[in-house]
Amino acid sequence: MNCKVCKELINRMKQNIDELQNIRHMSINLYERMFYDSLIQQEMYKINVLKNFLCNMRNMPNEYEYIEKIRDEENVKKNYMSMRQQVFTLDELAKYDGKGGNPAYIAVDGIVYDVTYEAAWAGGTHFELKAGNDLSEQINSCHDKNKILKNLKQVGILER
Repeated sequence: MNCKVCKELINRMKQNIDELQNIRHMSINLYERMFYDSLIQQEMYKINVLKNFLCNMRNMPNEYEYIEKIRDEENVKKNYMSMRQQVFTLDELAKYDGKGGNPAYIAVDGIVYDVTYEAAWAGGTHFELKAGNDLSEQINSCHDKNKILKNLKQVGILER
């Protein structure tokens, strides 16, 4: 989408806002006014998104620089996440058992996962498995581990 198209869209959206405001003023019902207020807010939000897009496009002369910028941002995020990775010993992991207000963490294949807000791990237990332990053997033997682990937040690694 080029800048000219964005500017045309913004102008049309401003016209829509004017029309919606006129309709709102003619409304007698409070709920109708609230409805039109909501539509006006949505249009204004879309205009702001397009304006931000235009500003970003002006700052990026070509698409290759834009792609490089995105890659750099992704690398920064990955580096930040890796710096935040905590290293747990088995004794430290045992403290995260989901009891007494503590988060519930489990370790599988050297990676520590947060299961605190997983319904299946209510109270820090899942069937007879207990949070705060290395459950690699159990998870690998009876579950489709990839399906389960891909939805869990990684919080660190387990020290061997």
